[in-house]
Amino acid sequence: MEFQEPSTITTEVEHLEQVGLSSEQIARLCRIRVHYQQEVLRQSMLESRRQAFVRWLYLQGRLES
Repeated sequence: MEFQEPSTITTEVEHLEQVGLSSEQIARLCRIRVHYQQEVLRQSMLESRRQAFVRWLYLQGRLES
């Protein structure tokens, strides 16, 4: 998950306000962004676990290259 400085987030929110989005719309976008970032992190962790399992299978001789 990518970390953003508070000043960057504030600038983005200000920009969204300037283009005419309401506070409710901005809040929804922020929730969607957080959800997306969490999902990307979750998928990354799952993939890492799968790779570790396949590596373990290979090292145990249960999987051929």
